[in-house]
Amino acid sequence: MELAPDYILKDRYQIMRSLGHGGMGAVYLAHDTVLDHVVAVKFNHSPAEQADQQFLQEARLLAALRHPTLPRVTDYFVDDADQYLVMDYIPGDSLDVVLKEDGIQPFAMVMEWAQQLGSAVSYLHRQKPSVIHRDIKPANIKLMPTGEVMLVDFGIAKVADDTQATTAGAQGFTPGYSPPEQYGGAHTGPFSDQYSLAATLYQLLTNHQPEDGLQRLMGTAVLAPMKLLNSAVPEGIQTAIERAMSPKPEDRFPDVDTFTQALIPFIGQTLAVKPDYERAKKGKKEAAPLPSTPESPIPPKKKIPVWIFLVVGVVILALLAGGIALLGGGGRKNTSAAPNENTGNMLATSVAATLTKAAVAALPQDTPAPVITETPQAISPTETLPAPTEKITGPNLIGKGGYIAYISNKSEDKLYQVWLMKVAMNDSGEFSVVEDRQLTQDPGNKSFPAWSPDGKKILYSAPSGGATLGIDIWMLDLEKSDSPAVNLSQQQGEDTEAAWSPDGKLIAFTNRGANGNDLRQLYLMNSDGTNIQRLSREYQEFSPTWSPDQLYIAYVISASSRFIMYFRTAADDFASPMKFDTREVLGRLGDVEDPAWSPDGDQIAYTRMEGASRRIYLTLFSDRGNRISPLTQTGRDSEPAWSSDAQWISFTSGRDGSPDIFVMNSAGNFQTNLTKSQAVEKMPAWQPVP
Repeated sequence: MELAPDYILKDRYQIMRSLGHGGMGAVYLAHDTVLDHVVAVKFNHSPAEQADQQFLQEARLLAALRHPTLPRVTDYFVDDADQYLVMDYIPGDSLDVVLKEDGIQPFAMVMEWAQQLGSAVSYLHRQKPSVIHRDIKPANIKLMPTGEVMLVDFGIAKVADDTQATTAGAQGFTPGYSPPEQYGGAHTGPFSDQYSLAATLYQLLTNHQPEDGLQRLMGTAVLAPMKLLNSAVPEGIQTAIERAMSPKPEDRFPDVDTFTQALIPFIGQTLAVKPDYERAKKGKKEAAPLPSTPESPIPPKKKIPVWIFLVVGVVILALLAGGIALLGGGGRKNTSAAPNENTGNMLATSVAATLTKAAVAALPQDTPAPVITETPQAISPTETLPAPTEKITGPNLIGKGGYIAYISNKSEDKLYQVWLMKVAMNDSGEFSVVEDRQLTQDPGNKSFPAWSPDGKKILYSAPSGGATLGIDIWMLDLEKSDSPAVNLSQQQGEDTEAAWSPDGKLIAFTNRGANGNDLRQLYLMNSDGTNIQRLSREYQEFSPTWSPDQLYIAYVISASSRFIMYFRTAADDFASPMKFDTREVLGRLGDVEDPAWSPDGDQIAYTRMEGASRRIYLTLFSDRGNRISPLTQTGRDSEPAWSSDAQWISFTSGRDGSPDIFVMNSAGNFQTNLTKSQAVEKMPAWQPVP
């Protein structure tokens, strides 16, 4: 149905105007009357069951993702059997419109976009299981007024599965941008997105749509060299992009990270200062590109056997139906061609090729997904599709079924003890606590629970019970139900905020008072309590959190009434503090508490302090505070803790009165109070589950 201006959906979203229509639905600009900001509402009115499933897939997929270059889904609902997806409104034009109006884009700016898009695509690939976008092209990339880009439209994305070929319902391709394996029933994977990303960069630097990948595979087309189309393109850039666009997956780079990193040596210092897109658009000359640097040539193209040409047969031309503009325009006149129904953006109408079964068989069927090598300085590939609402047999436990350990004084003795609970989510998106039990019973208030990497032991802080008369770190082995907790630290002062290293051999923690002063400082000890070493020297340093590869410890340093994130590296045995954001004194993160490194490697959740306000934010280690994202808004939220699948965050919130344990997904959605009692519940810690 057509939604008229001022129509109100779900007693909340007031329609402002249409942003686009297509075969599967429409997108509207709307005013969120609850949060008082503009959103995009995607409406699905297709009666086909397959379309409903695809729309729901996109909703679930996007709702679980959190990356600065990906749109954020904030709501999903059904009204009179129609499905609606609410997401951030992204102003600006798609890059296909920019190309039509402005032509070849500035070299430095394209290289900046390459890093942003590569980071987002690698983030998708790094999820477990991997998410393959499968439709990267200029029409699905929005250029925001800030000059940054946003990768949109997940209508034909899929979860990687090495045992299955692409299903017919999820098939979609755009000639010039889709690799050969995407045309038929062959396996697609991270290597497919690498091809499409490279093809997009090719067009941005040449304003020429690449020759079709399938035709190149069969020898009926040849990719035009970039330097013939734009002589300013360095030789090394051409070599890297053409390798990433190799028709055969095995000839491409091992992964998207490797591809985007291969671009960096040829752009010199152009990324040291963010390119000024507006200046470039006005026609001012940018600096000439650096001289090209020699690089290994692309692997020689192998001749295609003649039998492939005989097998392929007739290529049937088919017009792909219309689509919709996902997230709206930005003031430009849209001169692009008719929409394509595979996506949510205005797409150029394209020609699709239908292959015979024999031709499909000629495509690579068993190419394994590339082995991913993660590096701490870049967002590595992963892939994600949490299914918080999937129908499964039995309780739909979240966080891979791990316990949330937390501190509460709700027992009869009113002492702060360690409790354990498990949480499930039903098909309607409602949470329930399916198990809640008290773990510790002995005298003394407990605090700061922390799990061992194997999830079999738990640390907490409690009174020493001995001559030190302080607070020590205790360890409880959950596999030995009759064994008492063991005092590990046994030193003067207060030992708190224990954090177990990923290999289980070390424990970082905070101490106050062991050295005759009142400073909180970082310490390190073996997991059995031996070899206690002080890391800090003259500053207050506390709240350690380990990177999953154990190369870094991030923490907070307090100086001059500021609370700033720092980190230390295993390269020098964690001896030297290094500032997380080096651009200014405080950096963009603000005053920091409770940093928590995500199990998938690059995200750090933390509490941002602004006076009495506490809100939970996300930042990326790889770009060192350049971009931050708020997850909560109430001003009373703190102590984030990740689930082992990096899809959920538990946290403490006082928004309902007394502190309670809440949960949300990693995009900040589904924020729900789990404990809802008059007692104090705080300091959640999620059990690691393999």
